[in-house]
Amino acid sequence: MTIKQTIGIRNAVSIGLLLLFFVLPLQATAKEWTIGVLALRGDASTQRHWHPLVDTLNEQFPSENFVLMPLNLEEMKLAVAKKSVDFLLTNPAQFIQLDNAYPLRWLLSLRSGYEPDNTTRNVIGSLILVRNDSPITSAHELIGKRVGAIAPDAFGGYLLGYKALREDGIDPDKDFTLRFTGFPADALLYLLRDEDINAAIIPVCLLENMDSEGLIRKSDYRPLISYQTNTPCLTSTPLYPNWSFAALDTVPDELVDKVTRVLLTDDSKPMKWGAPASHTQVEKLLREVNQHPRQRQLWQDAQSWAIQHQFIIGLSLAAILFLILNQVWISYLVRRRSRQLEHAHNRLRQQKEELEHAQRLNILGEMASGFAHELNQPLSAIKSYAQGSVIRLKKENEAHPLLPALQQIDKQAQRGADIIRNLRLWVGKQTPNTDTILLSHQNIAECIQHIWKLLRVEEKYPQVSLITHIDEHDTLCLPETLLEQILSNLITNSLQAGANELKISTHKAPDRLLIVIEDDAGGMSHSQLEQPFSPFQTTKTEGLGLGLVICQRLLLSQGADIHIENQKNEQNKVGIKITLIFPNKNK
Repeated sequence: MTIKQTIGIRNAVSIGLLLLFFVLPLQATAKEWTIGVLALRGDASTQRHWHPLVDTLNEQFPSENFVLMPLNLEEMKLAVAKKSVDFLLTNPAQFIQLDNAYPLRWLLSLRSGYEPDNTTRNVIGSLILVRNDSPITSAHELIGKRVGAIAPDAFGGYLLGYKALREDGIDPDKDFTLRFTGFPADALLYLLRDEDINAAIIPVCLLENMDSEGLIRKSDYRPLISYQTNTPCLTSTPLYPNWSFAALDTVPDELVDKVTRVLLTDDSKPMKWGAPASHTQVEKLLREVNQHPRQRQLWQDAQSWAIQHQFIIGLSLAAILFLILNQVWISYLVRRRSRQLEHAHNRLRQQKEELEHAQRLNILGEMASGFAHELNQPLSAIKSYAQGSVIRLKKENEAHPLLPALQQIDKQAQRGADIIRNLRLWVGKQTPNTDTILLSHQNIAECIQHIWKLLRVEEKYPQVSLITHIDEHDTLCLPETLLEQILSNLITNSLQAGANELKISTHKAPDRLLIVIEDDAGGMSHSQLEQPFSPFQTTKTEGLGLGLVICQRLLLSQGADIHIENQKNEQNKVGIKITLIFPNKNK
């Protein structure tokens, strides 16, 4: 063997060893690609259902290793965020949410018409179920009941059923007691079977699949809401596009293209894939139920802007707060000043009213004093003429028929003089002979009977009955006609007010004597009872409102008092109760 041959053999051996060094490790360490799958019915069921997909990819790519990773909704979000999966297979609602947050490549959509055994288990929809023996027949009967679902963001397991109930006039968040069980979805049917919940929102075809597997009996359940579709499965909602297959941006473009071609062209396998379906319908629904990721993105954008401009925002808030506090302080000062002005105005108005009353009383006093002075002379003349006529007629004939009339004229003239004297007591302007006013013992019962006849009550008010409970020996020591004047005024008020029954009684005490006058004329209003002795206040069309005022002043001049209140009699009729209080010295 020549030297050149020897060198050639050495070079060939070296090249062969070098090739073995690089090729063998590549064959021994095939790349592993993880497919994240939404585990709707648990890990074991998910592995069985999607195992044909993994077998197809491993057969077509011998140098690659594809593995399946079942995940729930939250685990899927976390896996995509950490890039612990390379491919993902999920419902269109979660795909839209993930696609708006992460760089995904939308590859394929599953065609439901080519599922094993000609079933349509991957058609997206919701079925609202109750037990077949449940008394609930409409969605409105679920108000206040327990309703189960998979999760608040589960597409077929809640959101589609939520929209159907909203369209039926139901607000699940407020009207139901919601119970979210999570994955697997099979638990909802078991809970409904055991009556732990009253109704369940489940994905379409879950009922039929569990029935075919012998896990439950389909006949034990019935749909609460039915929606007609071409699918053999019961549904309560319209159907939405099928699951999507996507790749993360970490997967090489060459592999992504090969996987897409293999799944599109492979007709031998049970699952049929097609071009990506439109998700417009799904996006519209997510916006209607406030679950679209871009709706939440608005809050995120606002938060980001607030962080970037926090100084300006803080300064603006401080300025707004200062303006608000300043406005509050000014409003407080204005209200306090307004209250002060209103209080001062009310005080001035009250003082003005009191001054006007005092002026009117003073004027009335002057007028009454003038009237009394002017009337004394004609009354004295009438009394003198009457007495003179009586003396002359008695000389002629002791039984002259005019004598009684003349005596009555004399008596009434004297009564008028006494009333004028009492009026002077009321106005506080006495004659120089004040100290010479004589007091007389006046029988209360006789005084009342005299007033009753003098007022001619039986003729003018025949419907009025008088009830008295008075001791015939009860007397008061008062100026002439003062008691008559007071009682006459009070009785007249009751009669004019429409009384049908008038009750007068006396009550003795060690230090005082009480005269109580009660009627059934309806009583006085609250405002009238607050100030019953205020002058010039009357409900009569004709009157000055001075009757009670005069009575009070006359009583006070004798050391007595008056009290007025409303009361009900035995017949439950409302009336006035007037109590005249006389001291013991007048007894």
